[in-house]
Amino acid sequence: MKTRPSAIILSDNKLLTLKYNYNGNLLYAIPGGNLEFGEKLEVALKRELEEEIGVEIEIQNLLFLAEVHQPNKDTLHCVFNAKIVSGKLELNPKETSALEICWLPINNLDEYNLYPNLNTQIKEHFIEAKDHQVFLGEISQPWF
Repeated sequence: MKTRPSAIILSDNKLLTLKYNYNGNLLYAIPGGNLEFGEKLEVALKRELEEEIGVEIEIQNLLFLAEVHQPNKDTLHCVFNAKIVSGKLELNPKETSALEICWLPINNLDEYNLYPNLNTQIKEHFIEAKDHQVFLGEISQPWF
């Protein structure tokens, strides 16, 4: 199972995402990436955001653990709350195939194909202030 740490970064009730085009379908990924062998989650997450979008982050807490099971590919998503502490948001095309950096309004997340698919959980936590379980188990993830 692949492990993918990612960072929920909010500003003015908008979620930082990276926009991708897969086979003509738009996908908005919560910034993050893959672990290198022997790398710790928080180290990998900080490295990925610095490499891909040029920012240094402070990781605050683990919000969600979610499993996605697809043919020949299982992923454990480790989603942290984080904030930008330095740097300028700018795509690095040497490190990512993302088309652009997008701030999505969290009130309207249902309108977007989010990766990982935590639209409901993000809205409930940040807008409705509902308590939630950290471990979500398997989630449904539309893919192309």
